[in-house]
Amino acid sequence: MIKLVPILIDNKRIVQLSQLTIDQANDLRSFLPGSSIKQMTYQGMELQDCIEFETYEYWFQTNHVQNGTASTIWDF
Repeated sequence: MIKLVPILIDNKRIVQLSQLTIDQANDLRSFLPGSSIKQMTYQGMELQDCIEFETYEYWFQTNHVQNGTASTIWDF
């Protein structure tokens, strides 16, 4: 899984759940309390499904990063 890059809104790093696959977004939604999903305005657009990047990063690390040694192209 590729890690999302945050966008900066009002000096807060956020990501949108809609940037994830449906399965990943549903998994993350079940992990979060409902109050952590925010609506924000960015360059005149209403973003409905924003969460703090730190929350996403914690979820990503605990659920999608293997505890063992990851193989890279340099390992072959």
